[in-house]
Amino acid sequence: MNTKSLNRRAFLLSTASFGGVAALLSGGSSAAAFEVQRLRPTSRLALEIQNHCSVNAEHDQIRATLMRELLARTGAPGTLLTETAYCPICGCPIIATRYVQ
Repeated sequence: MNTKSLNRRAFLLSTASFGGVAALLSGGSSAAAFEVQRLRPTSRLALEIQNHCSVNAEHDQIRATLMRELLARTGAPGTLLTETAYCPICGCPIIATRYVQ
């Protein structure tokens, strides 16, 4: 009555090794999130990406608010103060800076 027992460690190691071998044999492909897609400069998508923030009055309002906050802050002379906010429409970072004199 010779029975071989399989403990948890051996089971997990064998499962992991079989999974790794299966992944190698399946020939994985690159992730689609990391592909660079070329766009024609005149295509609609390329123009929308290029101009999605260039004429946005919301950015000017956010930048003005940040500048008011920076003027209220103090610091040592020669210090660079920065404030950053993100546009709620497009998600672009808007950065305002000022030097303390």
